[in-house]
Amino acid sequence: MDKGKKIKALVVGDDWVKTKDLIEATKRVLEGYDYEIDSFDQVMDKPMSREKKDDIGDDSVTEYCGHPQELISRIDGVHLLVVHTSPVTKQVIEAGKDLIAIGCCRSDAVSVNVDAVTDKGIYFFNAPGRSVEPVSDLTITFALALCRNILRADRYVKEGRWAGDLNREVPSWEEYETFRGLTLKNKKFGVVGLGKIGRKVAEKAAGLGMDVQVYDPFLDKKILGEYGTVCTLEELFVNSDFITIHIPPVESNRGIISKELFNKMKPSAYFINVARGEIIDEEALIDVLQKGKIAGAALDVYYTEPLPATSPLVKLDNVILTPHLAGQRKDVSEGSASILEGTMKPFFQEDSLATCFNSAEIKKNK
Repeated sequence: MDKGKKIKALVVGDDWVKTKDLIEATKRVLEGYDYEIDSFDQVMDKPMSREKKDDIGDDSVTEYCGHPQELISRIDGVHLLVVHTSPVTKQVIEAGKDLIAIGCCRSDAVSVNVDAVTDKGIYFFNAPGRSVEPVSDLTITFALALCRNILRADRYVKEGRWAGDLNREVPSWEEYETFRGLTLKNKKFGVVGLGKIGRKVAEKAAGLGMDVQVYDPFLDKKILGEYGTVCTLEELFVNSDFITIHIPPVESNRGIISKELFNKMKPSAYFINVARGEIIDEEALIDVLQKGKIAGAALDVYYTEPLPATSPLVKLDNVILTPHLAGQRKDVSEGSASILEGTMKPFFQEDSLATCFNSAEIKKNK
């Protein structure tokens, strides 16, 4: 990039990744340039859309907040667009006649039409791996909480039943004994999807002495074998004591974890989903949980978010529910902005495309 060129940047943060943190990152990226920065805060006024109920004119853009018109009305003359959840649709890209680069501080570019960006020869930068540690930590936490019955045992103490059972004339150990749990060593831990998060989960499970089973149809078996025993999806569901999902919310994965797969699980097995709700058949999961066909589940994501208070899931004692917080580490805002800064900086400071998401495709198109 020619540092003699004046750069106009538009920076759009939100409640999760603050605009001020993105602005500071953008300033460091553009150090040495003559630049101006316009900005606004994207209101996260609804759960990020997955059903495409809003007509934004671009079905390739999912999990967004706001409306593309908010970007279109400000995109004139902008060379660098930096966003988090704002929808960068084909209409935004068409309106951005002067765009050189777009940065989105998410791992998966689900709120950006990357194909349209590439077709226009605009360089795209993301924030790969920003959620690897917090999501993998929560996955292992879920496994421990499930198999050691931690939440039920916590209620047993807080509600006074422990004291009540043991302080009677003839102590009762009946409920206490239901909290006896599994040890993790040598248990089969099935990981579906071996991207950055899936690999980290597999490593952490192996570190606890678990027998890791892996499935990912897009990776070479030799690479998969470095993380565990390679198996088919059906084999993984039949044999695993724990099953955890780490695949992206693309259309081909919608409902891929089906009723048939849930019915193949061991009665003693646990199911964990920190990926996306639409990947699984939620009604089928509820059915096997209600009928005691599996031991339990831990869910951070749901088909409808926020989870309705009327969902059967909230009434089940063998389920742990959290509000889509797997990636919400304390420094999520500063950390996400910093990772994006790291991918954009080589382009603006060193004229390097080494960290550009779509540079190879742009080169092919030339």
